Amino acid sequence: MSLDVVHGAPPASPQRRKLLIAGSAIVVASAGGGLWIGSRLDGREAWIESVLRENLPGIKLDPVSLETFIKSFAQHREFADGKSNIAVAMDQTVPAVARNIPKADRRVARMERLVVTEYLLGSNFFRVQDPTQETIVYAGSMPACGNPFAQFHDA
Repeated sequence: MSLDVVHGAPPASPQRRKLLIAGSAIVVASAGGGLWIGSRLDGREAWIESVLRENLPGIKLDPVSLETFIKSFAQHREFADGKSNIAVAMDQTVPAVARNIPKADRRVARMERLVVTEYLLGSNFFRVQDPTQETIVYAGSMPACGNPFAQFHDA
C-alpha cells in the first residue's frame, strides 16, 4: 500500500495545498480584521465623550452631568441618519480612512461641532470666569433661546 493514497483519496497536489493555505490565510485575516474593528467600536456614547475630551482639553467636566448629556445626545435625531452612523463608526474604528473620504469627513466634522456646541451651550462654560479653573456642569439645553450671549430687555 502506498503512502500517497489514503483510503482511496487521490494524491494531494501542491496546487491544492497552496489553495487551501491561501484560503485559510484569507479566512484568518478576515476574522482578525473583523475582531480588530469590533474591538475598536465602542458605540456612539464613547464617541461623544471622546469628541468632548479631545475638543475641551484641560477642562474638568462634571462626570454625572457629562453622563446625562451623553445619554441624551446619543438619542439625537442626527444619529437616526444611517450615513452619519457609518461615518461616526468609521471615525471610531479607522479614523485615517474616515478623514480621507470627503463626505465622511464632512459628516464627522458636522457631528463633532454639534456635540461640542450642544454641550457648551447647555453647560455653565460661558458663565464661569475661567473654565480651566472650575468644573463645567451640563444642565441641559435652554428651552427657549440657547444663545448664552442674548440680552433680553423688558418692553
